[in-house]
Amino acid sequence: MKLSDIRCERLREKDSLTATKLLSLDADSGPDLLQVLEEEPELFIAAYVDETLIALVQMEASIPQSHLNVFVAPQYRRQGIGRALMQMAEAQLQAGGTRKVSTSVRFGVSSSLAFARSLGYAPYYSLIYMERTGGSFTQETASARLYRDEDFVAAHSLYANAFHEMRVSVGCFPDSVVAEPNEGRRNAWAADAQDRLVYELDGEIAAYSHLHGNEISSISVRSDLQGRGIGRTFVKYLCNEIHRRGYTRVILSCVVGNEAIHLYNSLGFQETHRMEYMIKNPDNSEHSRSGPSLPASLQ
Repeated sequence: MKLSDIRCERLREKDSLTATKLLSLDADSGPDLLQVLEEEPELFIAAYVDETLIALVQMEASIPQSHLNVFVAPQYRRQGIGRALMQMAEAQLQAGGTRKVSTSVRFGVSSSLAFARSLGYAPYYSLIYMERTGGSFTQETASARLYRDEDFVAAHSLYANAFHEMRVSVGCFPDSVVAEPNEGRRNAWAADAQDRLVYELDGEIAAYSHLHGNEISSISVRSDLQGRGIGRTFVKYLCNEIHRRGYTRVILSCVVGNEAIHLYNSLGFQETHRMEYMIKNPDNSEHSRSGPSLPASLQ
């Protein structure tokens, strides 16, 4: 098969089931991409030979940093398809203003790690994925409530500062800065306010969290109030809230080196797997400027 035989386009809705079956063939990278496919199918580019789906590209375009993963069906591997798709997507992202691109592989999958390194990706940070299945906590009612739009300035400030301090403390994010609030982010928070919660102390917002289904996708405590048990109380409340919404397990992720992992362990969360995130600057990489390219542009 020639690379010129391949065409790329947005994943068609009628091919979603085929894509799901394709990802199910790989126990290493398939499960992570399956979750993204279920939640955000619009992120996927499909590669076809005639009408046969042979590969998928998960492409999250943003500025200044984007995220990219490629999955090739087992029978089509070792033909340069994955490399060509990665290079093509990198070029597309770069043309849109991306300065850095990240990718992710499951910890311990040496072939995926070697593939990323061969394309110029370097270690960035690692995430520990955890889950808790122990049922609801017994606790008094916490001073937590749903987020409201008027909370944005205070909630965003503590969120941005807490995450910046965490990134600095683990030492993997030399370019970390405190994220500035903007109307786009405010509107995004308002759009799913039912999944955002705040914890109040003496009438002020002391902690903030965002839920995504059964996942605690972020939680942060105001820097000057850390170490007072607020995080523990709030996490227990969030777990109970997730159970109230009908889920039987709670999941979250923690950056390796983040001291919060001790809290999660003490509350019954257990590690399920780790992901290694890698990063590259396409401008400075020969890998993104050489090698085969596909004839079709990403639509």
